[in-house]
Amino acid sequence: MNQDQFVELLASWFRTNKQTDGLKITANTELLGSGILDSFDFLDLIVYIETKIGRKIDLSVADPNRFSLVSGLWQLATGGDTVSAGTV
Repeated sequence: MNQDQFVELLASWFRTNKQTDGLKITANTELLGSGILDSFDFLDLIVYIETKIGRKIDLSVADPNRFSLVSGLWQLATGGDTVSAGTV
């Protein structure tokens, strides 16, 4: 999964789960500090991502400043590497 696919995955989750009319999700979108997500929403999003990519995201070893941005969350979730299409 590349970063653009990951951004679209998050955008899909937002369309389904949040009332964010007109919100444009990009790699630079701040998820937590901006108030777009609260801590409960964030956990729901993490579970959704884990389900879609087929691997666990270990937030205990990550810098919160890193995963508060979409691009940092993508790197954390995928290791910045490509995930095979069969796991998406």
